[in-house]
Amino acid sequence: MPKSVYGYIWSVSGRQQVILCLLTGVVVALSAAPLELQRRIVDDAFGAKDVRLLALYCGLYLAMIVAQGVVKYVLNVMRGRTVETVSRKLRLQIFDHLSRQAAKGPCGEADSVTRGATVSMISAEAEDLAGFVGDSTSMPLLQGGTAIAIFGYLVWLNPLIAGFAAILYLPQVFIVPATQRGINRNSVTYAKVLRKVGDMIVALDRASGKDGKSAGRFKRLVNESFDLRIQIYRMKFFLTALGNLLDSLGPLIVFAVGGWLVIHGSIALSTIVVFISGVQKVSDPWDQLITFYRTASNTQAKYE
Repeated sequence: MPKSVYGYIWSVSGRQQVILCLLTGVVVALSAAPLELQRRIVDDAFGAKDVRLLALYCGLYLAMIVAQGVVKYVLNVMRGRTVETVSRKLRLQIFDHLSRQAAKGPCGEADSVTRGATVSMISAEAEDLAGFVGDSTSMPLLQGGTAIAIFGYLVWLNPLIAGFAAILYLPQVFIVPATQRGINRNSVTYAKVLRKVGDMIVALDRASGKDGKSAGRFKRLVNESFDLRIQIYRMKFFLTALGNLLDSLGPLIVFAVGGWLVIHGSIALSTIVVFISGVQKVSDPWDQLITFYRTASNTQAKYE
């Protein structure tokens, strides 16, 4: 297998990744248009009290929502199919390797250890890796493209408010990578502990069942896995809480800065309406990008 997880992804699903990227490009292209329609509805249709113009804009808005929903549905189905295809291929590859080992001779102690680790690899680790394959290219392209398109529109609309909103997300750029490295270390150790648990279960049929040392070692492994998961939860949900806090502060910044500009007559009220919606539309893909980075970093560590 290639050393890099992305090298492996391209070798097993290159064609599917290209198709996923093309579909993602269509979704990104439709992401910022509804914001402009919101502004035009408030300024042009409401301001002029033009019912026909209102109906036209609302019809275009509906068409874009439906088109984006259909493309997203197709994208998600194809992504899921890619995940299951790679998961099946990984499991078959692991089983073929184990079968070739078994054909070389009678099972010894080394073989039983290999079989115990293989149970963990086939049941959980293959699924984790395959799940990332589906998101490896299309997910960052979709979320990153959407965030850039919408934020670029907000900068064009009012650079000052957009700049203040962007400052909110800077802490994550420094905090997330450092915390994620700790999560990765614990996740890799956790996977190794589960392999040892699998080794003990596979070898249990040879034991008398009265071996206190085996029972004690098994209990220690279970307790170690528990401690590792608790540490992972603490770091994982710290990052989640930080992201939620920053997301909640976004509308407050828009109201504070934008409200000051509205009161002084610098911008129209419709700009605030668009910014409230736009900040939410930026924060969602940004959160997804942070999650993707964490998943990609963790998957590379597990893949190695």
